[in-house]
Amino acid sequence: MIRAELHAHSNHSDGRDNVRKIVLKAVDLGLNALSITDHDTISGSLEAAEFVRDEHIDIEIIPGVEISTTDGHLLAYGIYEDIDKGMSLKESVLEVKKRNGLTAIPHPFQIDRHGVRRFELFKYVDAIEVFNAKFLTGFCNFLSWNVAKKLNKPMIAGSDAHSVETLGYGITLVFHDNVLKGIKSGKTRAFCRRVPLRYLVGII
Repeated sequence: MIRAELHAHSNHSDGRDNVRKIVLKAVDLGLNALSITDHDTISGSLEAAEFVRDEHIDIEIIPGVEISTTDGHLLAYGIYEDIDKGMSLKESVLEVKKRNGLTAIPHPFQIDRHGVRRFELFKYVDAIEVFNAKFLTGFCNFLSWNVAKKLNKPMIAGSDAHSVETLGYGITLVFHDNVLKGIKSGKTRAFCRRVPLRYLVGII
């Protein structure tokens, strides 16, 4: 079983903390895998992978990015170059697939956070983030879980952390020796707890 944090932001986009601080916090939390999913840039993930390799740190780095599409945000994993923002979700998914990556919709239905809302778009992705730790009532998480269930899509969770204080609030358990293969095959369980209210204000 792998404990993975699949949605976190660094100062390569709108996060507060640098990559090294995030990686070390993830290790301190006992996580086995981490994906830094900065907005429209893979650079945070690549720096994390280099840091882990150079310092011989025992955590798996999953390359990741949160892409701004015209239909809402899209998570992409397992790719090593940026995908142009501003395309439709379907076009973005196709670009990720060309690079043998995996896609997921983050924080669905959350209008103020550019969540995908159109039901017909969910069929194009590999997985759905059914638990996002930044919520007030949890209603959007409930809707997301039901959509994933209806479409038989693998479920993941994410902290959507913009600072190390909220890292690990959304955890995906992957019952496979390969995170992306485990997600693709639906061998996951998603857990999250709401981040403290003070972190729901602003970017952190």
